[in-house]
Amino acid sequence: METTTGTPQPAPGAIITANLLTLVLLAFVILSNVLLLLILLRKPGKRYLRSLIQSKSEKPAQETNLLNTIQNQMEKQQDLLQFVTRNQQILLRKMEEMEQSLKNTGRLQTVSTAPPPKVMDNPQPTPRLSPADHLVQVLEQGGDQAALAQWSAVKVKITAASQSRTYRGDVAGVELEPAQAGASFLVFQIRGENLLVPNQETLGVFQRYQRGHTGLFVLSRQSSQPTPQVSKPARVQMQGKLWRVVEQGEVLVRP
Repeated sequence: METTTGTPQPAPGAIITANLLTLVLLAFVILSNVLLLLILLRKPGKRYLRSLIQSKSEKPAQETNLLNTIQNQMEKQQDLLQFVTRNQQILLRKMEEMEQSLKNTGRLQTVSTAPPPKVMDNPQPTPRLSPADHLVQVLEQGGDQAALAQWSAVKVKITAASQSRTYRGDVAGVELEPAQAGASFLVFQIRGENLLVPNQETLGVFQRYQRGHTGLFVLSRQSSQPTPQVSKPARVQMQGKLWRVVEQGEVLVRP
């Protein structure tokens, strides 16, 4: 691929003018030489012929000198022909150089006027999911155990004291405690956030009874929802050995 350099190139008009001037000068020299050759071929030939006839009748001794003179003239004419031939070759070479120069100039102009290469836009980085959205994404994909294992999880259940308060209508600040048996929820610790989600058994209870746990999750009914799904984890904070709910979550169920 040809590329342009930083050195400025002569204008195509200047190149053509200079080459045409050279062509005219060479043509003039060749024409002058041809005319001179014709003169030498015409006049000296006749003069030498008359001299030859006269020399035969008058002075036979002059024949030798006349022949020598003719030979010299013929040698000069031969030199002149060689000179003309060389000029013709020079002219042809100049014409070839001019043609090549015009071609190069055309290519340079093509390169200089070519549109700049299109710069591809930098791809936009994929936005980083929030901890809650990341957890929901994994749960939507079936809650793969290997994917969930990347986060620390604690099995919890509602404390008896919080259960009694919810029965009385006090749903603020429900507390949960670690539990192995009878655990209904899981607390995932993701990038500094503590997110609460119900386990699969509790999701089934939400679906059967069409009722979420007061103070923890609200239900959103959608006819297109085939199975219960967490759409928003609840947020909890650790206080001593307990977990206190600071923001309710949401679960999708079918009607």
